Amino acid sequence: MSIYLKAKHWQLFIVLVGTMFAAQGLMISSAMSGGPLSALALVIPTLLMGILFFGWLWAVSSACSKALPPELKSSPIPMQAGLVYALVYLVFGGFFFFGAGKQPPGYVIVMHLLAMAAIFYALGFTAKQLVKLEQGQDVSFFSYSGPFFLFWFFPIGIWFIQPKVNQLFGASNA
Repeated sequence: MSIYLKAKHWQLFIVLVGTMFAAQGLMISSAMSGGPLSALALVIPTLLMGILFFGWLWAVSSACSKALPPELKSSPIPMQAGLVYALVYLVFGGFFFFGAGKQPPGYVIVMHLLAMAAIFYALGFTAKQLVKLEQGQDVSFFSYSGPFFLFWFFPIGIWFIQPKVNQLFGASNA
């Protein structure tokens, strides 16, 4: 996971956004082939993108949690469990939507909402850990709302967050 902490902002941008565009290209080419859209054409790129993005959140939050003094530490286990659940949902949720002309079962809505909540929790937890480490004190949502939205809109946020991560964990920003 330290590769995420050492990577430059432009490197993460290329990997994450490049994967996103490659996934879109794969899905579009699968749809344009004229045959039925394969669930694998959606699930595999989504899984790869999820692993890369969730791995970045996991690495940043874990490193921040380890570097915080004991009185400011928060357990990353709920956030990590949420990311694992969201990743599992990304894999299996895609198959519900690309069945043989079936409508997805109603409980998929609950699964989807839980995955969304887990992702938002991970974004907030990671942002809070990063700001707590920077400021050396407990912070309110107002203090970490900027990084929260930068993590959420990661193609832009990488350019602002990753240099801070590099600075906090000793990698150069050049």
